[in-house]
Amino acid sequence: MNFISRLFHTFFSSDDNYNALYRFFDTSSSIMLLLDPESGKIINANEAASRYYGYPLEHLVGMSIATINTLPPERVKEERKRALMEERNYFNFKHQRANGEIRDVEVFSTPINLKERKVLFSIIHDITDRKQIEQELIQKSEDLATQETLFKQILDTSSVAIFLVDMTGHITQANQRMAEMFHYPNKEILQGKEYVELIHSSEKEIGRQKMLALLGSKIASVDLERIYRRSDGSSFWGRLTGKRFYDAKGVEIGLVGVIADIDDRKYIQQCEQHHKQILQMIANTSPLSTILHAMIGDIEAIHHHRIGCSIVLFDETNHKLTLGATSNALELLNSTIINAARNNDDFLTHLMHLSPQPHLFSSLNQEAWWYENIKCITLENAEHCWLNPVVSAFGKPLGLFIICALQHQPLTLREMKLIEDEVQFIALAIEKSKSDAKLKLAASVFTYAKEGIIITDPYGTIIEANDAFVRTTGYPLSEIIGNNPRILKSGRQEMPFYTQMWQSILTAGNWQGEIWNRRKDGSIYAERLTISAIKDSEGEVQNFVALFTDITTMKEHEEELEHLAQHDALTSLPNRILLWDRLGQAIAEAQRYNAHLAVLYIDLDGFKEVNDTYGHNVGDELLIAVSKRITSLLRKNETIARLGGDEFVALLTDLKEPYECEPIVKRILQSMNEVIEIHGIDLSISASIGISFYPDDSLGAEELILHADKAMYYAKQSGKNCYAFFSHLDT
Repeated sequence: MNFISRLFHTFFSSDDNYNALYRFFDTSSSIMLLLDPESGKIINANEAASRYYGYPLEHLVGMSIATINTLPPERVKEERKRALMEERNYFNFKHQRANGEIRDVEVFSTPINLKERKVLFSIIHDITDRKQIEQELIQKSEDLATQETLFKQILDTSSVAIFLVDMTGHITQANQRMAEMFHYPNKEILQGKEYVELIHSSEKEIGRQKMLALLGSKIASVDLERIYRRSDGSSFWGRLTGKRFYDAKGVEIGLVGVIADIDDRKYIQQCEQHHKQILQMIANTSPLSTILHAMIGDIEAIHHHRIGCSIVLFDETNHKLTLGATSNALELLNSTIINAARNNDDFLTHLMHLSPQPHLFSSLNQEAWWYENIKCITLENAEHCWLNPVVSAFGKPLGLFIICALQHQPLTLREMKLIEDEVQFIALAIEKSKSDAKLKLAASVFTYAKEGIIITDPYGTIIEANDAFVRTTGYPLSEIIGNNPRILKSGRQEMPFYTQMWQSILTAGNWQGEIWNRRKDGSIYAERLTISAIKDSEGEVQNFVALFTDITTMKEHEEELEHLAQHDALTSLPNRILLWDRLGQAIAEAQRYNAHLAVLYIDLDGFKEVNDTYGHNVGDELLIAVSKRITSLLRKNETIARLGGDEFVALLTDLKEPYECEPIVKRILQSMNEVIEIHGIDLSISASIGISFYPDDSLGAEELILHADKAMYYAKQSGKNCYAFFSHLDT
């Protein structure tokens, strides 16, 4: 996958970056198309393409590329296949415009992934003029030998620079176009100059060696692109074609050279290459400082160090400026601006509120807030220095881009356009860097969080889970990805619970509470769960994120505490607190259904003797055994509680008549009369039971127990091992 493919794959996962790239695509001055590699249909085109081909944008999109390309459709399809397989990326075609005009074009085409779909991304350059120039050059070179009388006229009317060099390397003749190209007032001034003096200093020595090799017959001709230097010190790219020149007798008398001004084309190519490199670095998540230094270096190189530039950044809190990258020539200016922002809040505030457009330094010097802080720097070329704020897609200040012409010449129109382009790329790099940092932090939190985290798609399918989730549930990632969280359901919560939960998520955007789930091994665990809906800018749910903490141990501890608070520590029977609660519920139930309730107050006969004879340990074991015997005789909805010592209270419910309880009472007495073996010791005890009824004896819980207690004492006084009804005490 080449870098443009990776670029689109990286940026289209984020809405902000997706929109930024499409804005760049739509507003680029280069002709750009997105093609379906199978059908050849144009999926998308920018405004530059619409203007170039002469079709309305809505007409151009959906058109087959075969309508534009003059090659046979099968050949066009073959070339698309070559581009798709990346066997070849550069092509020369003839394209037909809407008005029927056929133009020569150079096409760069490469496959990219666009929203899970592979398409061809194509950049088109019109090379018709270049081809025409080349044809002119070839034609003129061929005609020179036979049309010497027209030589002077050709020289002066040509659109390219044509010159002759003698065997010493000095120019003997030059046409008017050459004088114009190098900014000389007339062509005569060029005569006698050494040719290599016209070459930029960075390539002068290489140019000299090439010329000597050509004069020495070591090479037959030259055809190359190089940087030239004009008389005013400015530079430009030219394409040189040269070969040896002979007189009518065949004697070599020097060289003939032709220079075509390709500066505009070369400038566009270099800027495009620069932008591709920066986009590739952004896509590869290169450090922001590396990207910004590369931008400064590229800009300097493209302009042959005629201009200098720098980038200063606002920090996250917008409380200070920091240096991002700079040309050496602007170091003092940068430090002055940064220090001024550090020492003067008003200066920093004004910088942050500058409108996002180029501001000329000479205009800023008219502002007191600027001049008072920057006046210590003498800028002779303030008329050629610009400052452009860098802002995010939402208008948040990100930094400043400063660019200055270093040769006391104003910036050209294309260089002013460069400011606009570079500001967009700087903003893109900064926002992507911040986004990457946040993603890295989020990924770190996701990976190392102690809480379990899962992410689902809008339909509830799990697409990601962290290590804590795997540890807690026992499900490996391979089994959980692609599944629905309902595989964790324990069955403890019923459907209304989940209905309410999802209603909260879809209306309020989140839900939190406690839930019981099931691990892979079948064990049940409790968790404190938070579910949040993640929505896009249109309010549509894109994902659900669930974060949970295992609270099983805490829940078990709570249950233990609750059990201890309401149950007897020795027998685990309900204690006095729970007895009162259940008695209150039983009375309410009996009242609701017009039923009867019996309260049995049970006291063991002979327990004190056992305790005194065999000790408390045996006595405790005896109480546990008694509690189990009585419990086994009661129904599930009935209660046996220990009040303390050897006293118990039983609640018998759902009695149609009060005396329905007598069979159970008799079984309890019989059970107590049976020998109980503790550690090999046969123990014999009995019980005395007092009984009160609701509603016959009382309507209140406290009175019912007091009455049953009173009846129990009556039973003891009556000889023990018997039961007595409170209602019979007065008879």
